[in-house]
Amino acid sequence: MAKLLAIDLDGTLFYPKRMTRCICKKNVKFLRRWIDAGNKVALVTSRSTQFTDRLKKEIQRPVDFITCCSSQIIADDKLIYDKAMPNAEIKQIIQRIEETYEPIAFLMTSENHPCIIKTGRKVAFFYIWFYKIWWWFQFSYREPFIADNNLFNKELENSRVFKIMTFIGLKKKKASISKELNKEFREKFPEIECSWTAQVNELTPEGCNKGNGVERYCQLMGIDKDDVYVVGDSGNDITMFNKYYEHSYCMKRGHPSARKYAKNIISRVYKLENLILEGEKHE
Repeated sequence: MAKLLAIDLDGTLFYPKRMTRCICKKNVKFLRRWIDAGNKVALVTSRSTQFTDRLKKEIQRPVDFITCCSSQIIADDKLIYDKAMPNAEIKQIIQRIEETYEPIAFLMTSENHPCIIKTGRKVAFFYIWFYKIWWWFQFSYREPFIADNNLFNKELENSRVFKIMTFIGLKKKKASISKELNKEFREKFPEIECSWTAQVNELTPEGCNKGNGVERYCQLMGIDKDDVYVVGDSGNDITMFNKYYEHSYCMKRGHPSARKYAKNIISRVYKLENLILEGEKHE
């Protein structure tokens, strides 16, 4: 029976970072051996579907994708699940967040654009200047973006929206604030899904979190729960750890609030070879 490795990207498969490629060679070799042994890989990310082509080229094996925290699922190069946010409701939620929390910026993933940025008037120039510098040093991990408040509002009104991120601030202490805001958002906005990563809160369609995404993928692909291994590093990976606790792995460098939910801790993804692949061969 084929087993599934469901793995987060940023901070997990993408660790340690490289300039000219997304995935380090040792991680790529492990994934290839895992797939060549008859198993499956699903890359589970809050990134957009548009980002995935470069990863297929690096791995050079068939891999599936659960993107935008499971708003979209791609298997065998086909879109098998697709859910957008309710436009009217999310528009009202964005207005309430702006009025109550005054975030620095919102970042949207829509059917037309992987990233549209809307900034507050007071910090627009500073934030875009900072974001451009940060984006430049992302090298192979860059995703195209457009900073345009009017386009953001237009897409929110007329297009299918898969994810919106609220950026609270730059300081490290903002990560704790984002974690607390996640609890508030869940209580105040039950019509959407909320999760957090560092200084960012992620808003996705109701029921679209990473844990539900992996579960939905397994149901569609006929994979047993006991054959699923999940790997992550941050708050939006906790739902995977909860659903697949017995085979859950958190990165040692991950956020403490995420590590406590996983059964196992690892320092590098490729070290799973001795833990799960070699063990499987001797079953």
